[in-house]
Amino acid sequence: MNRANLLTLLVSLLLVVAVTEVVLRVAGVSYPEFNRLDARLGWAPRAGVEGIYAFEGHTYLKINAQGFRDTDHETAKPEGVLRVAVLGDSFTEAREVALPDTYWKVMEREFSACLAASGRRAEVLGFAVNGYGTAQQLMVLEDSVWRYEPDLVVLAFFTGNDLWNNSFELEGHSDRPYMVLRDGELVPDPRSTKGLRFTVKRVWSDIKHGLFNALRTVQLGRQAYKRVRTWAEHRDTPVLEQLMAGLNGALYHVPQDAAWRETWDITEALIRAMKNTVYGHGADFWLVTLSNPAQVHPDAALRAQIAIELGVTGLTYADRRLADFAGAEGIPAVTLVEPLRAYAEAHNSGLHGSGDFAGGHWNTTGHRVTGDLLTRRLCAAYGS
Repeated sequence: MNRANLLTLLVSLLLVVAVTEVVLRVAGVSYPEFNRLDARLGWAPRAGVEGIYAFEGHTYLKINAQGFRDTDHETAKPEGVLRVAVLGDSFTEAREVALPDTYWKVMEREFSACLAASGRRAEVLGFAVNGYGTAQQLMVLEDSVWRYEPDLVVLAFFTGNDLWNNSFELEGHSDRPYMVLRDGELVPDPRSTKGLRFTVKRVWSDIKHGLFNALRTVQLGRQAYKRVRTWAEHRDTPVLEQLMAGLNGALYHVPQDAAWRETWDITEALIRAMKNTVYGHGADFWLVTLSNPAQVHPDAALRAQIAIELGVTGLTYADRRLADFAGAEGIPAVTLVEPLRAYAEAHNSGLHGSGDFAGGHWNTTGHRVTGDLLTRRLCAAYGS
């Protein structure tokens, strides 16, 4: 190919890319990178970024000015408002469903209706971030929550991986900050200290994702690749494996080794520290344990098969232990597994995933039922 032909080809390709960019922007099609690396938290959403999230769903996602998946809120609490701050991970950030369909926005609407007779309304603020463990959630509480003067802080605990996320020994994520216990006190785990490696990685990530977020044709190409890969990976996956995807079977057992005993000790210490921080600010603190797919699948026989393969009599060890811990600490606790399971069985309805994948996060139904359940508890506690 001579130079003239090569130049013509390059110009043609550039024109195609430019026209495609214009069309995608006019159509509002964007699949950006929503997160960035963060020196304190490991990673965090990019404030102000918005676009389509198309994994386990297809939603338009917007990160607010404070760097969380929520609308923007006034810092000062309005008169007559009962504010609830919700901490959690991807189950609560809930990128898989539209913002109004998340359980905490369902809860906001229904709780406001409950409070209306007393001339009040509820405002629920989301501070959840995908992948966060309890240590990161404690940092968010300390760094971002108090300026909004919440009356209640809810820790939404996903037993499916939050315990695992709290242990460097078990998980060893290169970017996550971990805590350990030294003489009964929580201190940063030196193995997760951020150094030059992380700084270089963060700078490169900012450059790479900055370019990526500016080029919608590249975003569309990556999205197409991810969809094909996901379809290929899951098209022949048995339902049992779908339900256990990403979960560690050890969470259903009494701790069998030192690493799991340690992560339980760290997790309980983190929740206690969160409680003490909240109470020190004059607010209430609740612990809510969410469901994982295997626990609430509508097929009782399939759940029983999972329990047998794991060598346990049931799938609620973590939920029961956390409820017992909360009771000993004087923390109001809500365990969602049993009522969600009852709903799934009564309606033969999957609360996790979609039609072709039974695992993963809550779907719209799961969020709606969870919002209803939590509203009942909130109305009983604050409605009079």
